[in-house]
Amino acid sequence: MAEELIESGINKEEILKNISEIFIRYGIRSSSMDDIARYLKMSKKTLYDMFENKNDVVDQVIQHRKSVKDLFFDNLNMATIEPISYMYRQFNDAIEKFTTLAASNNIYDIKKYYPELYRKHFQEVSKKSIQLMFSFFEKGISDGVFRKEINKDLQGYLFSMQFLSLADFEIDHSGHDVKEVVMTIMENFIRSIATPKGIVQLEELIQKK
Repeated sequence: MAEELIESGINKEEILKNISEIFIRYGIRSSSMDDIARYLKMSKKTLYDMFENKNDVVDQVIQHRKSVKDLFFDNLNMATIEPISYMYRQFNDAIEKFTTLAASNNIYDIKKYYPELYRKHFQEVSKKSIQLMFSFFEKGISDGVFRKEINKDLQGYLFSMQFLSLADFEIDHSGHDVKEVVMTIMENFIRSIATPKGIVQLEELIQKK
């Protein structure tokens, strides 16, 4: 039935994109199937023709987000990237986009109310993310801003796990602003693997900020 709807002009990817934005704005738990249908301006019957239930919606939205991210990673031209400045800009942009409580709650909601989906999508660090970090390390070493002797696999894993843990509301951040926590993690991480040349680049970015 979903294929028939797509053939009739309903774009499944566009629907998933819009539902993802609904979840980010209002939270996953707070968005019922009735709410989703109303926000999308479609009948509830049409929505259920495309998805079995709320669990299926969440599952497909998570997969959609991962696919968008993977496509973005695949299209990066690593040869033109300056690793430190690129990482710094990307994390600044990400912080600005995900500052609402609902957006921060998305992973928490999945972990608490959709544990099977959490295990499926989040318990293991994305292999694509690890591969991207490995490419950044290689480029940074080639540019002379990262040290040659770093353990690339381990550093990529630890870095990814730190950011995944930020979405876990069971972890006490002791009242620190999430923006400050994220940027501090990133700055500390870069300092731990950077050469003197890389640290100079980082300091210049911090001063500009």
